[in-house]
Amino acid sequence: RNLKAAFAGSKAGVVFDEEKRFDLVVRLDKDYRQNLEDIDNLLVALPGGGQIPFDNLASIEIKSGPAQVSRENTKRRISVGFNVRGRDVQTVISEVSGLIDKNMKLPTGYYITYGGQFQNLEAAKARLSVAVPVALLMIFILLYFTFKSVIQTLLIYTAVPLAAIGGVFALWIRGMNFSISAGIGFIALFGVAVLNGIVLIAEFNRLEIEGITDIDQRVIKGLKNRLRSVILTGIAPMLGFLPMVISTSAGAEVQKPLATVVIGGLITATLLTLVILPILYIAISSKKLKLPGVRKTSKAVLVLLIISSSSFLIKAGAQEAKPIYLQEAIRIALDNNLSLKSSALSVNVQRALKGASWDIEKTDVDFEYGQMNSFLKDNSFTISQSFSFPSVYINQKRLANARVTSSELQLRESQVDVSTQIKQIYWKLAYLYSKQKLLLFQDSLFSRFLRAAELRAKSGETNRLEMITARSQSLEIKNQLLQNSSDIGISVRDFNTLMNSDIHYIPADTVLRKAGKIPSRDSAGIKQNPSLVLSEHEVEVSKLERNLEQSRILPDLKVGYFNQSIQGTQEINDIARLFGPGDRFTGFQAGISVPLWILPHTSKAKAARINENIARNNTALFEKSLSAAYQSVLDEYTKYSGTVEYYEKQALPEANLIVDQSSRSYRAGAMDYLEYVFSLNRALEIKQHYLDALDNYNQTIIKIEYLTGNTF
Repeated sequence: RNLKAAFAGSKAGVVFDEEKRFDLVVRLDKDYRQNLEDIDNLLVALPGGGQIPFDNLASIEIKSGPAQVSRENTKRRISVGFNVRGRDVQTVISEVSGLIDKNMKLPTGYYITYGGQFQNLEAAKARLSVAVPVALLMIFILLYFTFKSVIQTLLIYTAVPLAAIGGVFALWIRGMNFSISAGIGFIALFGVAVLNGIVLIAEFNRLEIEGITDIDQRVIKGLKNRLRSVILTGIAPMLGFLPMVISTSAGAEVQKPLATVVIGGLITATLLTLVILPILYIAISSKKLKLPGVRKTSKAVLVLLIISSSSFLIKAGAQEAKPIYLQEAIRIALDNNLSLKSSALSVNVQRALKGASWDIEKTDVDFEYGQMNSFLKDNSFTISQSFSFPSVYINQKRLANARVTSSELQLRESQVDVSTQIKQIYWKLAYLYSKQKLLLFQDSLFSRFLRAAELRAKSGETNRLEMITARSQSLEIKNQLLQNSSDIGISVRDFNTLMNSDIHYIPADTVLRKAGKIPSRDSAGIKQNPSLVLSEHEVEVSKLERNLEQSRILPDLKVGYFNQSIQGTQEINDIARLFGPGDRFTGFQAGISVPLWILPHTSKAKAARINENIARNNTALFEKSLSAAYQSVLDEYTKYSGTVEYYEKQALPEANLIVDQSSRSYRAGAMDYLEYVFSLNRALEIKQHYLDALDNYNQTIIKIEYLTGNTF
């Protein structure tokens, strides 16, 4: 406040100029607002009197800060923009991400995403991964329904790769990168390219029906008849796309790749179709190369192709897994987890029940009619209300507030539980991913070993035992890979179940590393454990329940009002007076209900006092157990920390050296297969033990964070 008043000014009063009013602002003279020393010498008043310079309280520096703090989806973000010229966006982003991963170590919770044109490119590629297979499948199906033959359909389908060659070559000649418009051009190209094959195959079939049985003669005559049609089929689209190729107007960057792909692909498709398609037709139609039973199985082949293509499309259209970091996963779980939503509703229930703490008894309304006072019929009505002693309602209110607090603590306890489960599954998945990479590395080693053993067995350099050993090792690794993949699928499913999100998430950390901070050995941290806080609060709840039962022993109060008629003659001050139906008599009632038999109330109060003592004992026991568990987990942390340090500094480098040297020795023939297998297994066993130790280390950190009530 002093700093603001000295340099920016502070309002000290108001100055009036007739009807105008101005704020009176006080600040230091400009000679005392020139540099940092002026701030250092600024005096700050102490609470007990006296003043000290500002530089005794803080270090004053001039530094650059963000002009503004931008947020997206409740997360802070910093945007770094740049333009790409003369290169494709995909390659630039790959290089940038590689340099960032190599040279930058982001803190926990920070991550980098790439947007702009690259994001549009990724989205368009995902759509093309569905559109291109659909287009190819539709072309194949339509061709089959036209010719009723899988063989002839595949013959015409050869135009697709021939056209793709020309399209890629044309992009390379013009120095263009692959883009989304080029991908769309390939889709259009495939549809046009098969037209030449349709023209030729249809003519060959027509000539066969007319009786030309000689294949060579049929092909030569068919080419002569349809040469003009084939050339026109290719040239017409080329001429149509030519203006787009040479376009320099707005939108040319989109038109040029599309037209280049179509024209280049049609050139190669037209030329190669006139050469390759007749050769393949002659080869397949020859009696020597004719495939028996093709027509019988063509429908079955078509069905299999459709089924396999459909399954591919289903996979392509399936929801893509999105990487997510641990902190974000915890936030999503805390917002969406169904059990936490139920706990939050329980808090609302207890808050709603606070209104029931003033549960006043129902009001009694009585009405009487008849010969109550004489042979004449009178009527009367009475309203009465019973109350508990005021201290009862006060204690009920306190107890209701305490139960709201209990439900909030239970919600906090559930949040820590869910957060802990997210951490455990997240790092378990990181462990499984790392194990998968290790198993793939083992699989590559033993696959090479198997190939070498098979060659050695064929050449007679060794017996079959080496080959059988290699095969068994390779199959064992493949089986472990299958089991590990199943474990990954199960854990990913549990991970997404906890987050309860519409998006399919996978952990962003696919390499196991140390998680969390080094814990403190001070057991005071367990005081923040939500279960312990809840247990301590339950003692207070038990005390309030005891107070409530004791207050119920006090008498109840009752008040009432009556209004009645008394018809007949009544003497008032020795004077007889006649009262009729319109004359009413009123009065008020007050009473007290004293419990003569107080044994039930005293028994309940005594039981409540015993429950309070039980709650105290349970809390003390739970605190001791929690403290002992915390110390045990700290000992586990020390154990696993030393183990991980041993593997990282000594065992892992030795394991890498064992793999390298044993592989060299085995290839050079200086080591037999038994020694080689033993060395590999020993090195790989060290790597696996390191992963196990690192996983145990991380799980120990998670236990410590759970015991100290750390959500994130």
